[in-house]
Amino acid sequence: MRKVTVLVVDDDPAIVGFLVDALESEGYRVLATVDGQAVPLARAMQPDVILLDLMMPGMDGLAVSQCLRSDPSTASIPIIAMSAQQRLHATTALLPVDDRLAKPFDLATLYATVARWTTSS
Repeated sequence: MRKVTVLVVDDDPAIVGFLVDALESEGYRVLATVDGQAVPLARAMQPDVILLDLMMPGMDGLAVSQCLRSDPSTASIPIIAMSAQQRLHATTALLPVDDRLAKPFDLATLYATVARWTTSS
């Protein structure tokens, strides 16, 4: 059986490590990268879902999500935006994502959110 692949895009190594450990412990295959590197990695690896931080130096989450949505090879990959609650609400109209995960979040919320977008994979 194929493992579900999650692409984690965040500039904070502690958050990346936490997400990788947590998701791998649940049986997911996890890839991790930062900002603009997410676009070519998503094209090449075709993950089942993307966890995308909004606040990153260089190419921020809004720009990454817009780029992924404009590319036919990545447009249908579910994107879950991660950020502080106020940032998620401030960008609601502009943000082309499927779901939102407010930081800080607990493991149960993380697992439920990822599962919601990967159960059909």
